[in-house]
Amino acid sequence: MVLLLQACSVTLNDRVLADTRRTAGKDLRISDGFVFQHLLTRPMSVTELGQRLGVTQQAASKQIADLEERSLVSRTPHPDDARSTLLTLTRRAHRAITAARVARARVLEDLEAAFGPDYVDELTIALQQLSDHTGALARLLRREHRPAAEL
Repeated sequence: MVLLLQACSVTLNDRVLADTRRTAGKDLRISDGFVFQHLLTRPMSVTELGQRLGVTQQAASKQIADLEERSLVSRTPHPDDARSTLLTLTRRAHRAITAARVARARVLEDLEAAFGPDYVDELTIALQQLSDHTGALARLLRREHRPAAEL
C-alpha cells in the first residue's frame, strides 16, 4: 500500500508540475516550492531561510542564486540592517504559485469526473485519517517539508 501511495503521489505531483510549467515557465522545479512556502509568508534573510529549510547558509545561498537567475526571487535592502538583504518572491514566482494552485484544482476536478464526487469525498476522508495518524498535513502546514536532495 505504501508503494501505491508513493506512486500516486509522484504521478500527481508530476502532473501538477507539468501543468504549472506550461503556464509559468519550463524551468520551474519542485524544489522551488520549498523556498516559496517560506517567502510567501514574509521576506526573510538567506540565513533565516536556510534555518527554515534545514540547510546550511551556503546551500541556501546557492538555491537563492539559482532562483534569482530564473527571476523567481529578488533581494531588497533590510530596513533595519544595512549589511543585510531580504529575499522576496517576484511576480513570476507568484504566477507560478497561482498556476500550481490551479493545476491542483484541475487534478481534483479530473478525479471527480473519473470517479464521482462521493468517491473523492471518501478518499479525502481516508487520506485525512492517514494524515492525522502520520502528522503529514500538520507538518506541511507548519512548512516543515523539505526537498529530498535537491538543495
